[in-house]
Amino acid sequence: MTKTALVTGANKGIGFEIAKHLLQAGYHVLVGARDQERGEVAVNTLKAFGYAELLLIDVADLQSIDQAVNHIKQNYTDLSLLVNNAGIPGDMHKVGWEFDVEELVATHQVDFIGPFALSKGLLPLLIANKGIIQNISIPIEPLSFFNAFAYQTAKAPLNVMTKSWGMSFEKENIPVEIFAVMPGAVSTDLNGNMTGDFVKTTAQAAEIIVSYILDDQNHNGQVINYDGTLSVY
Repeated sequence: MTKTALVTGANKGIGFEIAKHLLQAGYHVLVGARDQERGEVAVNTLKAFGYAELLLIDVADLQSIDQAVNHIKQNYTDLSLLVNNAGIPGDMHKVGWEFDVEELVATHQVDFIGPFALSKGLLPLLIANKGIIQNISIPIEPLSFFNAFAYQTAKAPLNVMTKSWGMSFEKENIPVEIFAVMPGAVSTDLNGNMTGDFVKTTAQAAEIIVSYILDDQNHNGQVINYDGTLSVY
């Protein structure tokens, strides 16, 4: 039976590696990207690992999300996995009160509103196929070494969505599993390709993320740290 997945922000970074791992696991993968040229380059590379196809989608644009949802409903009725990977961090070094409202709106649009709208739009298909929604998230508790105001305040509602929808799925006997994975520090262009003993490569992060999709365990409603422990936030 064909398994189809959509991974947003899959033309580079963690999303690209998630797509590669899913292809190697036998999924057909819709490579979500907002730029056609970069998306096509990624798809051409990913085709070496399995069936990959570009899906143009900008999670900051509700009209783009609606178009993508309609396209999937018409052409990929077997969709059983949505990975909400696309995200932006905002300025991770700016003090909270120095942000303009417009900056926060932009971050929240990509990190929460977009994933919410996409998940809501695809939910009927995911219900029909007993599917999975996986959110890629971050720790939202401000710490001395990680106090990224825009990023954390934008991901916080995504974690709430994960737990709230998970609780409601269980209560209403809806056959969909939703959970979030926090891969920890990963070297990407979002953080200037940071390095350090504690920093993972995008491939290492993707291996952790995809392992929870493939482990045949029920993670519904969980927000999972990279080390397997569960976050209370």
